[in-house]
Amino acid sequence: MENTSIDLPSWLHRIKLPIPIESLKYINVYMISDSDSFSLIDAGMYNMKTFYELSKEIKKLGYKFNEMESVIVTHFHVDHITLSPVLYSLGASDFYLGLKDEKVVRKGFDKFITKALKIYINHGMPSSEANEISKSHPAMKLIDVYINDLQEIPWITVSNDSEIDLYDLKFKIIEVPGHTPGQINLYNKEYGILFTGDHVLDPITPQITLTDENTDPLSDYLDSLEKIASLNAKIAFPGHKEPILNPSKRANEIIKHHEERLNEILKLISKSPLSAYDIAKKVKWRASYNSWEEYPYPERFFAMGETLAHLKRLENLNMAEKKEVKGIYLWKKI
Repeated sequence: MENTSIDLPSWLHRIKLPIPIESLKYINVYMISDSDSFSLIDAGMYNMKTFYELSKEIKKLGYKFNEMESVIVTHFHVDHITLSPVLYSLGASDFYLGLKDEKVVRKGFDKFITKALKIYINHGMPSSEANEISKSHPAMKLIDVYINDLQEIPWITVSNDSEIDLYDLKFKIIEVPGHTPGQINLYNKEYGILFTGDHVLDPITPQITLTDENTDPLSDYLDSLEKIASLNAKIAFPGHKEPILNPSKRANEIIKHHEERLNEILKLISKSPLSAYDIAKKVKWRASYNSWEEYPYPERFFAMGETLAHLKRLENLNMAEKKEVKGIYLWKKI
């Protein structure tokens, strides 16, 4: 399952692991190694098929689990972090996570999702739909892993001032909030290699979801994209899909995409006030569904959160405002 279309340095291997998320299908986990041991960037998802494929690939590459030294998790999403407790039990000693994401994990991921859904109800989502999302969200299906198993790991938190040394290679940690509050990227300047997690993807765009009304995740994300674009890295290795040969160009393409989405939403609320829920149903998402009712419940969660992320940015730019009407917030263009 290792990619062969691009020549990788001898110390780097890409491992594609299947995950039970239909819209993504697999996650990229990266092995960095020397002759005696290895470390992983991202852990994968708590799923038997995922773990089996990881075990098989590690063996194929000539290593054993007891030679695993560390795991660097780019962010706390279910497909990137939840296999960590299994890897911890197999002997990896050092587990790294972004400082702000570690705080979310410690406080309880169930609280994180529940708080978001309360916000979505205030912005027009029916309570019955929010309840269905709570039951079907991939992370909520593995909530015991978050509540119990991930708490046992002695996480080493990293931020913009951090650097990780692996086998005579230096990786600069870059905080890239937006997709999650504390997602991190790793940059090796010597090779011009960037590991982007879910910050920069191609051809899909990462979900930017508002889960706290006191935050502005889209503005954070756009700032983070500018930061990555300025690196002029030679190649990016993302959490999903294929390697990106011009990450700066792709970052700028994603910035443009969000500018277009902001204008689309602004147009929707220019004639009459709408709730974020009604806006989410009208946005032209890049999906194959014909109606909102066809969207799986987790996809509705992300669509609602992304709509609110764009509305929050418009609000902070003084281009849109919200008003409470009969217990529901309605948005209109200023």
